[in-house]
Amino acid sequence: MKNITKIEKTRIWPLRIIGNICGGFAADHLFEALILEEELDADLGFRHKYHARMWILLNKPYTWWGTYYELDI
Repeated sequence: MKNITKIEKTRIWPLRIIGNICGGFAADHLFEALILEEELDADLGFRHKYHARMWILLNKPYTWWGTYYELDI
């Protein structure tokens, strides 16, 4: 049986909204950093460092306050 469990890191609603919005932007930056790694095999450069750093910064509020979904298989 497959069940999806909703895990809310905080009960404060505005913090959950902020965390979930930051998580969406963090995923975009992670995707861009991975694309740049594929394109620029040797010299990653400033753009890659920018997207990697933004992923680190924007993922923190998501891990603190965001909403996770866990799939039980």
